[in-house]
Amino acid sequence: MNDQFYLQDSRSHAYVGDGLSFWGFGGSGYVTDLAKAQVFTRDGACDHRDTDIPWPKAYVDARARIGVDCQCVTLSEALDQHPDAAEFYIQKPQCWNGNNLIWLCEDGVFTSDLAKAVVVQRAHTVTWIGKLGQSGAVAWPKPYIDEHSRRLVERDDVNIKEALSGTGIKLTKPKKPKKPKMMMFNCDGCGRFISDAQRYREDCRNCGANNRP
Repeated sequence: MNDQFYLQDSRSHAYVGDGLSFWGFGGSGYVTDLAKAQVFTRDGACDHRDTDIPWPKAYVDARARIGVDCQCVTLSEALDQHPDAAEFYIQKPQCWNGNNLIWLCEDGVFTSDLAKAVVVQRAHTVTWIGKLGQSGAVAWPKPYIDEHSRRLVERDDVNIKEALSGTGIKLTKPKKPKKPKMMMFNCDGCGRFISDAQRYREDCRNCGANNRP
């Protein structure tokens, strides 16, 4: 629906790798999992801080990718739950995009998008692991990984100008913090203005008075 929006925290620390963070349900904090993101009306999405960006839900959903949080999976659990799995994903070890695991694709490149990962039959896992050479690889049972995957969106997948085109919504530019004013004092000798730093660094350049407190 055109009146549904996600609200992103655009501050630099809110990104998880390349993943965008959105307001979670009921003020529960920020999440990358779109299934846990709060959906706002147009009015609700526009009533926000300068650092929060409204994204049309339909636009984001159409560009979502599938990610797997490394904190939510363990290989021993995966093998215990699916000892007879027929299909596997191949993970590149010691490599992440934020918390998201990195997967091998059919053409030999790597991605954090599980939807693009190669699905390997059990009998061929050793062959595919061998293609990664000395860097090694991890074979995960497909059913387990599918159960622990989530929909998210990364910054390269979306464009805010494109997303808001035709909505009539204009973003407010965040206000730059004001620089603190320099503390100034009058010289005890001649009355000229001197900075706080000058009081400690040197005597008055005009009359030579010592203005240290």
